[in-house]
Amino acid sequence: MSTREVTAGLAAAVVAAGPPPAPVLAPPWSHRLLSPEGTDPGLVSRWMNEPHVDLFWEQAWSPERWAGAIAEQLKGHFSRPYIIEYEGEPLAYVEIYRTPRDVVGQVYDADPYDLGIHLAIGDRTRTGRGLGREMVRAITKGLNEKDPRTRRVLADPDERHAMARRMFAGAGFQLMGVRDLGHKRAALHICDLSAERGR
Repeated sequence: MSTREVTAGLAAAVVAAGPPPAPVLAPPWSHRLLSPEGTDPGLVSRWMNEPHVDLFWEQAWSPERWAGAIAEQLKGHFSRPYIIEYEGEPLAYVEIYRTPRDVVGQVYDADPYDLGIHLAIGDRTRTGRGLGREMVRAITKGLNEKDPRTRRVLADPDERHAMARRMFAGAGFQLMGVRDLGHKRAALHICDLSAERGR
């Protein structure tokens, strides 16, 4: 089980919401659900061992450990792991998760259908070019399209992670405040999908 996952005392509505949906993406963006078999664990392990990723993720695990972590996500209802591709090339590891099943759901008024995004761009040369911001916009729009019951999408980068904070702000997320999640102090950013639908 993820150290972030909350399993006790879940409201019936949170349980009924089920696992997070996959976003609807259009070219140049695409996604695929990760598999614990084949080359996926090796790719994620390589990215997570990159210094710029490990600094904040702290999951520089072996491919074998990542295979187990991917399998664990796929069998539960908390989170789903994806590779997001740009123009057919892998760009980022992304987890889409239900915030009411996460520790972050205990520090804000989470709706049963709220979703969260964790992401890591493994290739340092592809950061700082606006791709992350465009990817977040595409994912958020795709989640909005997939399930209209989702009111908000949340991001919780480490408060020290200036680049991630700029990325989410540039993608239309509003800073809600800094919260102590136990394992980190997180800058909570929220994208209100109901406001997006009204545009």
